[in-house]
Amino acid sequence: MARSWVVVERSDGDGIGDNVYVNGNYADVAGFIGTPFMTETGNNIFETLSFDNEITWRKWQLIGFPAPGNTEENPAIVLMHPVS
Repeated sequence: MARSWVVVERSDGDGIGDNVYVNGNYADVAGFIGTPFMTETGNNIFETLSFDNEITWRKWQLIGFPAPGNTEENPAIVLMHPVS
């Protein structure tokens, strides 16, 4: 499957450096808030966890086949929202 560069941000602009998990794989950190990383194309769920492993921020987003110019310097933006 193809991979695409993304940068995950929180809607409040905070959380820089927090761990980001993809598709419920909480054993492996996929990346960090504010830092570009590669992820599989397709339907993805991006999440952050609290210290007691509760989901705090989440975004479901379709990551399409990498667009021309999709690079570490020009990643797709994933904007997460708080979980109520």
